[in-house]
Amino acid sequence: MYAGVYTMDKEKQKTPLWLKAIILLLVAENAALLAFGFHFMNTMDRRFSALDEKLSQTQHIVGDRITTVSQEVENALTQQASLISDFNYTLQPAPRGKVQLNLSAQLKSYNSGSAASFSVKQDNGETQLIKTSLSNNILSATVTLPVCDLISVGLVVTDQQNTQAQALAEISNVADCLTDHLFLTPDLEVKQQGSDLFLSGSLSLINEFGSLEEQQLDMVRLEVRQGEALLHTFYFSQDFENQQVDGQHHHILLFERIKTAVRSGEPLIFSVRARDKGNFEYFCSFAEVPVDANGVAGLPENLDAEFEIVK
Repeated sequence: MYAGVYTMDKEKQKTPLWLKAIILLLVAENAALLAFGFHFMNTMDRRFSALDEKLSQTQHIVGDRITTVSQEVENALTQQASLISDFNYTLQPAPRGKVQLNLSAQLKSYNSGSAASFSVKQDNGETQLIKTSLSNNILSATVTLPVCDLISVGLVVTDQQNTQAQALAEISNVADCLTDHLFLTPDLEVKQQGSDLFLSGSLSLINEFGSLEEQQLDMVRLEVRQGEALLHTFYFSQDFENQQVDGQHHHILLFERIKTAVRSGEPLIFSVRARDKGNFEYFCSFAEVPVDANGVAGLPENLDAEFEIVK
């Protein structure tokens, strides 16, 4: 009796197949809806990211354009307020180790009775007003200055009513501008036998200002040093045989198997020193040979072969 009752209750608790089917369909539908939802959200995220990137790019382009327009307007206003339409300067060596600064400026207008001067300020704070000559509204002037690092140039125009001043240029690295005409081409060989070094090489120096008498070189020499000790000095000769570009002077030096005793632990330094007829002196260290603690020399190492003014 009890067994029959138990069987009936168990059968009553069984879920019908049609209900299971409906439940499975609902679960599948929800899973599909969830998958579609995730896909939709990812797609929207990508679209929003792309839109945000495009907006950022557009803002950047617009910002750059606004900056450019602002700069153009500022430049136009500056040019409109300028006293000149053009300005030029040149630098060249001058006698007694000084520098010659040549200035020219095209005035927009010039009234009779006005006075115009260039103001020249050096990095030591000294300021000079330089008298100008005027021809066809073009001001020109030349001034000789000590070699310095920075020159500031301005224009001062004075009439009966007021005075106007305008900054024109800042000239930096003045000394470097005075050595651009010298070009050194070295070829160096060092061989060691025991504790002695044997030096050989050829050097070529071109002076592009050779046609200017004050810039012609009256002394060029090679200096070989170790520490403070000057080991060798060799003088260049001017090459008159090989045809050079007009205005250039060519100086050459050849040396072979120069015996040299060196100290351990200090490099050999190879330098060229030159002096022109205007009393400018130039100096360039172009190579070094390392020597280790045992007195063994390494291979020559090239340095920056740029000349500098010796003040």
